[in-house]
Amino acid sequence: MAKVKVYWTKTALKAVEAIGDYIAKDASDKAIEFTEHLLESTSLLEDFPMSGSTCTEDASCRQIVVAGYRVIYELTERGVEVLTMIAPGQNPTQ
Repeated sequence: MAKVKVYWTKTALKAVEAIGDYIAKDASDKAIEFTEHLLESTSLLEDFPMSGSTCTEDASCRQIVVAGYRVIYELTERGVEVLTMIAPGQNPTQ
């Protein structure tokens, strides 16, 4: 199977930024390191877009878990579209 492109929505990028801002309150160097890790974690989806499990909230979406954070994505004609991130303990309906 050919590699697919991974796209991040504005919502997903804002979620990563918010996570970084929260971590930076205590450790700015760790915030940069962790947000880079979150962004890079989706590179495996280029080769294995079906590797994530199906989301319980929406069966058309898939998810991978990175350090407790749920990375929610869907497969589209363009490739993999990362929709959002859900923090550990966060209620996804809020």
